[in-house]
Formats: sequence, structure tokens, C-alpha cells
Amino acid sequence: MSIRLFVAICAVAATLHAQQELWVDPALGNDANPGTWTAPLRTLGYAVTLAGNNDKIMLLAGAYGPNFNGETLPISVGTIPQANLLIRGIGNVTFDLAGSTQPLFRLINGANGARITNITIQNSDQAGWWTRAINSGSGVNAGNAAMNVEIDRCRFVNLNRGFVLWTGDNVTGWRIHDNLFWNLTNDAILEYSGSNEITNNTFWGNTWKAYISDSTNSVCANNLIVGCTIAFENNNAANGVARYRNNWIFQCPTVTQGAGFAAGLPASNTTGQDPLLVNPTAGDFHPQTASPVIDAGDAAVFARADLDGISRIVDSDLNGSLLPEIGCYELSPVSMSATWDPQNRLLFVNANATVAGAFVFVLFAFDDGLVQVPGHSPILIDQATFIPSWLSAPAPLQTVLNLGNSPPFQPGARLVMHTLAILPGLPSLAGGNQVWVQM
Repeated sequence: MSIRLFVAICAVAATLHAQQELWVDPALGNDANPGTWTAPLRTLGYAVTLAGNNDKIMLLAGAYGPNFNGETLPISVGTIPQANLLIRGIGNVTFDLAGSTQPLFRLINGANGARITNITIQNSDQAGWWTRAINSGSGVNAGNAAMNVEIDRCRFVNLNRGFVLWTGDNVTGWRIHDNLFWNLTNDAILEYSGSNEITNNTFWGNTWKAYISDSTNSVCANNLIVGCTIAFENNNAANGVARYRNNWIFQCPTVTQGAGFAAGLPASNTTGQDPLLVNPTAGDFHPQTASPVIDAGDAAVFARADLDGISRIVDSDLNGSLLPEIGCYELSPVSMSATWDPQNRLLFVNANATVAGAFVFVLFAFDDGLVQVPGHSPILIDQATFIPSWLSAPAPLQTVLNLGNSPPFQPGARLVMHTLAILPGLPSLAGGNQVWVQM
């Protein structure tokens, strides 16, 4: 791609005006600031009080929590109209709850359609029965929960419970996917009722249950459950067990319990076989290249990206089959890295593939989205801001783009790049990872 085309992209970026963006920096921010990129807020809690419908809250890397940046728990989202609010972590964003019994989030019906992505929640109280990280509605059976919420690419570590979706809330349309639940002392996800999607999560070494649900029709697919006392519980005799698809259960003394499992699990689920992960005792839950969870998932689920930002439904074993891995990580033969040098206005882009003869592409946008390409991997590019020009070359692609003469970027502008490749002898595109660069 020529520099002229790239300068055109930069010019478009300077004119893009999305909904309000509020920026939070837990170390350098101040809640007396306006919340812009150049003058960020300090706490997510205060940012939420300023946000409205379709707004975005961007969390910069750092430690958040009562003992770090003064967060007050719980943070109630949706007490005012905040439909489709996005709360996004950029980089390593960690909420340390410092032993609190309070939830981090309460999701109330003003926040229908909200999404929370790419944050780590850790270190709550682990003894109280109802301590949970995320709560539907304002309280126990309050009947005012947000609907159609998406929670993805998050890490739940050293907690009691991850989610409690109350009976009185009858939660519907929640998508809990591509998350890691590690060392929880109680149920990772407790869902009393509703119709939701629990997909492509990894539950590792949790003391009690991975997923307890008295729903009859929520989708539970492509989850990896290892070392939990009980994998699944359902006490509703009307439970439709067909909703449990392509889950992988290993080293769980009890796989299922409750009246809802009188018919057992469908044959698509696997029990008792080692998933062959890289180094789970050290916290590396990626599948090895010989792992049986590769291409073992059900493709008929909502797919966005794995915990590393790799697009889902990748032909990682190069057999021509576009099936997702089971668990929160996807393998890909394509990878990319990028570095921005703001002083010299140079963008360094490197894309590679593990397959000889691969032809790689790097697509550019100014926010992330999801483009479903029929017959191919999902591409994580926002259709509203994607510019139809790209870098392409036989792998490895290594280039430096000099943006010294390009227009200035708006404060907080980020360039979102996604890599994909054409692999020899295969009918499908291979999707790779997404990289964000703050300009």
C-alpha cells in the first residue's frame, strides 16, 4: 500500500466523530478532568456517571480498585439511560477488589446492550456465599436487570463467584464468551433463569461448580472445564440437554448433577480426556499444537475474538475446516505486531505465518467491530470506519510507514489493524490477531 493511500486513511481518521468517549487513567487521571484523552478521569465509577447511550469508556492500562485508584464498589451501570455502553480495557487493565464482598458491576436495565471487554477482575472475598464479581440488576431478584449484555475477553481470578444472574431478573440475551475463570471458590456462573449464551470460556481449578443453571434453553457450548468439583448442575426437570454442545470436561469428579440431567450430556461433549494445554500450572491455558480441543468446537455460536484478540473460527490445523477451538484461546497460523514511534511518526508493521507460501494482509480501521465473511473467518474490522486499502505481501511482511506529512490525529485516535492470510491449498482465509496502536 502506498504512503499516499495511508495518508488518506489518516485524513479520514481525523474526521471521524463517534459517540462520546470517556478516558480513564488510574495512575495519572483526575475525576475533576473532562475525561478526554489528554485529560482523563481517574476512576471508572465516575466515568459511568457521565456516560450515556452509545458512549464508550476506554480504560487505560493499570491497577484499578479501592486500594489503587479509589474505586467505590459496586459500580452500577444503567441507573440512567446507557444503552449499548461499551467499557473497554486497553492493554493490561486489572481491577483488584482487595477482599471486598461487593460486586464490581451491577448491570441495570438502563444499560441494555452494554458490553464489557478485556479486563481482569481479581481478589474478591472468597468465603461469603453470595460474593460475586458481576450481578444482574441492582440487587437480589430486583427484576431490573439489563438485557443483551456482552461480557467477553475478561479474566476472573481468585474470586468467589464470577456471575450471579438472579431468578427475578429473568436475564435474556447475555453473551458470556471467551473468558477465563481461574481459582474461584464457588460457582463461576450461576444462572437461575433466562435465555443466554455461555460459550468458549475456560474454567480451571475452581473449587465448586463451573456452570449452574436452571434455565431450560440457554446455549452452553465450546467451554473447557478442568479441575472443578462439578462441571454442570441443572435442577429443572424441563431442561433441554441439547443446549449443552461441544464442551470439554476433564478431572471433574462430578460432570453433571441435578434433575435437569436425567438424559445425560449429548455425545458432542467430551469427558475424561486431557486437553493438552501448554502450561496450566503456570497460568498458560493455550492449547498445544497437538491438543484435541483444536477444531473441536461448534461453529454455530456467536464468534468475535479469543482472549488474545485472535479472530474465532480459524483453520488452525490447516485441514480446510473452519471450526473453533474449545476454550478461551484460538490458535492461528497468522500473527502480527505493530509499533508506533510518535516522535518520528513511524509505524512499524510485521506480519508472518507459520505456513510456507502464505500471502498475508493487514487491514486498517479506527475502531473494532465484527465482519462476518461467509465461508471464512470473522474479521475484526469495524465496517463503519474500515478504509478499503491494506498492506499485502508474501509472508513475512515487514514494513515501516512514515506518517511525517500526514494530518494530525485526533486526541485518543487509535489505529486498529487485523491480519489475515491466504494459505496455499486451502479454500478459506486464515484470520489472525488484532493489534491496537494509540496514535
